[in-house]
Order: sequence, then C-alpha cells, then structure tokens
Amino acid sequence: MKKTLLTLLLSYQVSILAFGQQPATPPKTTAPAARTLTPAEQKQKERIEREVQRERQIRAEWAQKQREYEAKQAEKERQRQARKAEKERAQTDRDAAKSQPAVTSPEPAPASVDAPVAPSAESTRQNRREKRKKETVAEPAPQPDAPANQPTAAPAAVEAPKSRVRASRPARQKPSVTPSADSAAAPVLVSEPSVIQPRREFLPKGHLFEPILLDPLEAQAYGSFLPVFYTDGEKYPGSIVPFAFGFAKPFYRRTTEPGHSEEWVLDVASFTQFEVYYDYVKDKQRRQIMNTDYKVSIVYNVRRGLNNYRFRVYHLSSHLGDDYLFRNRITAPSPNSVNYEVADATYSRMANNWRLYGGLGIGLRRSEERKRFSAQLGAFYKKPSQRAARLVGGVDMKFWQQTNFRPGIHAGIGVEVGRTTNNLTFLAEGYSGFRPYSQFEKQQTFWLGLGMYLNPF
Repeated sequence: MKKTLLTLLLSYQVSILAFGQQPATPPKTTAPAARTLTPAEQKQKERIEREVQRERQIRAEWAQKQREYEAKQAEKERQRQARKAEKERAQTDRDAAKSQPAVTSPEPAPASVDAPVAPSAESTRQNRREKRKKETVAEPAPQPDAPANQPTAAPAAVEAPKSRVRASRPARQKPSVTPSADSAAAPVLVSEPSVIQPRREFLPKGHLFEPILLDPLEAQAYGSFLPVFYTDGEKYPGSIVPFAFGFAKPFYRRTTEPGHSEEWVLDVASFTQFEVYYDYVKDKQRRQIMNTDYKVSIVYNVRRGLNNYRFRVYHLSSHLGDDYLFRNRITAPSPNSVNYEVADATYSRMANNWRLYGGLGIGLRRSEERKRFSAQLGAFYKKPSQRAARLVGGVDMKFWQQTNFRPGIHAGIGVEVGRTTNNLTFLAEGYSGFRPYSQFEKQQTFWLGLGMYLNPF
C-alpha cells in the first residue's frame, strides 16, 4: 500500500514538473525546421550574391572616378583663374607703364659706374649710396703741408656723384614727351579697314534706295478709290479705281564697308485703271477696264553713307482696254507716244525724318517719236517709331518735256501700319497735272481719293 502511494506521489510530481516546463519549449508549428537547399538553388543563391557584390563594386569605382573627375575640373578651374589673374596683373602693369612712362623708362647710367643698360630707379639710388660709402672709406687723410682752403681730392670724389645726379635729372623728364598710348594705337586704327572683306549677298532683304511711294509709276502694289475725278475740267460720272501689281527686288548686293554698298535690282509692274459707273440705259452698275500700262526696269543702286543713288533703265508701254474702246466707239488707231524707254538717275537723302529726292531722265527713243527730257522732285516724311502706326505724308512732282514740263503733282497724308520693312500705308491723296498713265497723257487731270500702298519686298 505504501509503495503504491509513493509511486502515485512520484508520478504526480513528475507530471507537475513536466507540465511546468512545457510552455518553455516552443511549439513545433511556430518554428519549423530550416529546409535544406538543393544544389541548383544553392548555385542560384551564390550567383545572386556575386551579382550584388559586383554591382556594389562598380558603384564604388564609379563614385571614385566621379570624385577624381571633379577634383581635376576644380584644379583646371583654379589654374585658369590663376592664369586670368596673372594676365590681368600683367595688363595692369602695362597700363601703369604707359600712363607713367617717367617711372619705368630707362635712364642713362653714369659713365663711371658699370650698371645695366636700363636699371630701375631704386637700383640706381642703391648703387649710388654704395659708391659714396666706398669713396668715404677710401678717402686719404689731409697732408700737413696742404693749405687749409685748398680742396683735397676726396671731396672732389664725393661731389662727382652729385653732379652726375643733377645732370641725370633732365634725362628722367625726356620720356614725358613720348607719344601717348592713343597716338601709338592710331596706326592700328588706320590699317583696320584694310582687313574688311567685301560681303556679297544674293536676293538680299530690304533696299538701298527705297521705292518712291507717291510716284504713280513706281514698281509697287497699291490700290486707290477716286470718287472725285476730273478730266479737262469735266467731272467723271462715276469713280476711277486704279490698281498696281509690282515689285522691286534686289538680286545681288555687294558691301565693301559699313555704309558703302551697291546692288542690282529688277522691278516689274502693271498699272490698271478701272472705271465704275452706273449705266442708266441698261439700268445696272458697270465695272470696266480703261487702260493697262506695263513696266520693266533694271536698276543699279549705290549707297554712300547718308547718300543714296539710283541709276535706272526702264521700258513702259500703254494699252487701252477693250471695254473702254467699245464704250467710246474707238475704231481707228490712235497715236500712242506712251511706248518708250528712259534712262534716269535719282538722288535721295534723309534729313530730319524727311526723305528728299530729285532726278533727271532722258528718253532713248528718237525725238520725232517722243520728246526726250524729264525730271522728278519730291519729299516724304516718316519718323522712325516702334509704335504700330505712325504719321506719314509727302509730295511728288514729275515733269515731262512731252507735256511741256507741266508738273504732275501727287500728294498724300496718312498712316503707316506695321513694324517690318513691308508695312501697309493708308493715304488720303490728291493729284493734279497730266494724266500719269495711259496714252492720253496730255489730258489735264485732277482727283481726290483714298489709297493703300504696299511694297511686297
């Protein structure tokens, strides 16, 4: 019995001890045993580790090279700054030497001193002090039989450098009359234009000689509306609408130096006049062609500073419109002297925002066909401005021997719109004189109207 109880007690204590130690052991389900890698997985793991290690090594080498490159660049920049500072100091020294030639100019050395050819002022003074010291040390003692008032040899030796100093003072003032830096640089300025090479341009922009806007036969594009039109004192029962389609385009320009240029220009234009009236017979509005003139020119322009020259040869021919012929029942040929060639020269110059111009021309046809001489004068105002619109205006006068030099005066005032070389110009304009186009040039004409002008090139 006792043995049985003892056995139960021992087993109970063992179970209690075992129960108390059980939580200390981790459960098998929370910490499974590590799985053994297969040979393929082990090789893959090693390969990945090698790749990571190599990537780290490459990055480290790249960072090292980057630091070395930055260090080299910093060193180059430091050397460049040092060279720049050295050049600036040298330039400053040269400028100081030019501005103060008396300090840096060589002065003649004394004949008794074996000195460099061009010693500085400080070295010269130091040599003189050393020589005085030597002469003082080597001075002999006065002889007993020598008179008291007789100068000895030593003082003469001491006074010699003083006389040399006084004699050398004027020499230091001589460099003050040497040419200045500006006069020394003058030959360079004179020879500089010789190195400028002529510049050649094909189809250049702009014009050396601007087209004359108020010339009715200038090669440009314009359109006008003329509700007031008189011919030989009779008012036209309608309106005249003239159009021009033309251009003046340089095709070759040569510039030898600033302000000195020449160019060749081709200009072509056609000038057409429409008549707009009301036909009471057919009770309808009519718009018919009256006349068309054609012009072609070859031009040589020259610019010399503010002076501009135009030398031109052109052909002009005039043709009446079919509608005009039918309306006026013109069936027989009419004499047409407006079929000619002219060579002219025109001068232009700007003065206080005014363009002033004048020229002379001579006809190339026989005088029996058409009288030869012609002239032109004019002025046009245009103030340069950055505004979108600016005031313009002027007057143009032409004289032909063919019309007994009766002036044809074309005047206008208005605004120019735009900020380019191809601006639009709107004018209120008027004309008085011979008819500027068509074969009826001997007719006295007067008109008032509005016009729009454009130079396409």
